[in-house]
Amino acid sequence: MLTVLAEQGIGSLSVRTVAAAAGVSPAQVQYYYRTKNDLVRAGFEYAGEQFLAEIEAARPKSIAGFVELWLPLDEPRARRARVWLAYAAAAVVDPVLRKENANLDRELRQWYVGAGLSEDVAAQVLAMIDGVTLQCLSLPMAERRALADRTVGTFLAALPE
Repeated sequence: MLTVLAEQGIGSLSVRTVAAAAGVSPAQVQYYYRTKNDLVRAGFEYAGEQFLAEIEAARPKSIAGFVELWLPLDEPRARRARVWLAYAAAAVVDPVLRKENANLDRELRQWYVGAGLSEDVAAQVLAMIDGVTLQCLSLPMAERRALADRTVGTFLAALPE
């Protein structure tokens, strides 16, 4: 499912394409995932678990370190970001996913507040990460670091300690 989302986009996601990618019957996939949004949600949850495991392993010491782990500056993070993008797109039109997405955003803002940022700055950081992630995904890999440094890096460096 992650492969289909990350490489082909949400438009290609279906029980049939996921079954083909996994080498199982469509009935097996449909047993667990009744709708396309169930597939998107499951893919996003799995990608989120991978991200949390990466954070736990890296133990970033700063907000900048945490942001660095999210931005699509290498292929595994770009793949995860494409899954996030598919989830975000689905959340815009699905009320259940929209509510889940709002809760996730609230949790992320609270993490940043707990790390010492104000509510307003936490919201700005999340919005910037979202925008820079989208911009990075449209750039060649070799150009992404420069974008991240001149946008997010500059912003975070200007924050008071």
